[in-house]
Amino acid sequence: MAGIVISGVSRTFGAVRAVDNASLEVGEGEFFTLLGPSGCGKTTLLRMIAGFTELNGGEIRFGSERIDRLPAHVRDIGMVFQNYAVFPNLTVAGNVAYGLRARKVATAEIERRVEEALALVQLTGYGTRWPHQLSGGQLQRVAIARALVIRPRVLLFDEPLSNLDARLRVSMRTEIRDLQKSLGITAIYVTHDQEEAMSVSDRIALMNAGRLEQVGVPVDIYRHPVSRFAAEFMGTTNLVPARMVGRAGDQFVSLRPEALHLASDAPQDWPVLSGTLAHVELLGPIMRLDVKLSDGTVLKAAMLDAPDRSLQAGATISLAYDPARLTVLP
Repeated sequence: MAGIVISGVSRTFGAVRAVDNASLEVGEGEFFTLLGPSGCGKTTLLRMIAGFTELNGGEIRFGSERIDRLPAHVRDIGMVFQNYAVFPNLTVAGNVAYGLRARKVATAEIERRVEEALALVQLTGYGTRWPHQLSGGQLQRVAIARALVIRPRVLLFDEPLSNLDARLRVSMRTEIRDLQKSLGITAIYVTHDQEEAMSVSDRIALMNAGRLEQVGVPVDIYRHPVSRFAAEFMGTTNLVPARMVGRAGDQFVSLRPEALHLASDAPQDWPVLSGTLAHVELLGPIMRLDVKLSDGTVLKAAMLDAPDRSLQAGATISLAYDPARLTVLP
């Protein structure tokens, strides 16, 4: 295991600065996520850590050892890819053993460690099966076992759940998180899915156009975004002029939909905004509302559904908000 120190790292492709002077410290045993939209530089940064992409500037250390000048195969990392990268001509056991054979580990030791790795990912007894006989979730488990069997210091995940259906993504992200914590291994995880990032991460680095927009624990980034980009990317929010909520200045504030309540259900000292209910959407236990204010601003609210609540588009509605949930943005 090792902590990771990234200092002033940059990478340019032609006129595009994919990673721009990024500096991070990832603690030993931490589950750290690089989050952001497509093209923000998160995968490029991961590939620089892995040794698949060269740095234009800066350095990367695992613990006290500088590794950015080392070839990828000696950096002691395990990597799990988006497309599994499972060899179709090898059995499950053959796939998991691949890295050990490349390292010329003794046959008896390979067999023991392959069985151990398959047990970790709940694939005991699957060693003789072929990749075409497995589901997407099982293939991803094979890829994880192959990364773990070499006992790396650092485990890297590049959008590992993107090819799975929604229900399986939820269960697999929990399995990955639990496995990482049980092993105590340092992990860096790349995703564009903010819900996925919030559910698995100890900390998140939100990236935007090659730069680190905000770094922190998930709850802080969600509740206290430092910019309009952070507020809008980390889930749905209402960005409204500060003057609309009684604040001075020309700034904007972020108000999350769940911070808005029907005025009749809210404390009496909460400020109230009234408008016309433009849209109602019931999503199982959650009800989402679009409320159009007199100046044309549309506020999005989200609340638990209640059987005795009947809301119809076109009705006049009053929403109250918790003033402590306002975030003033620069």
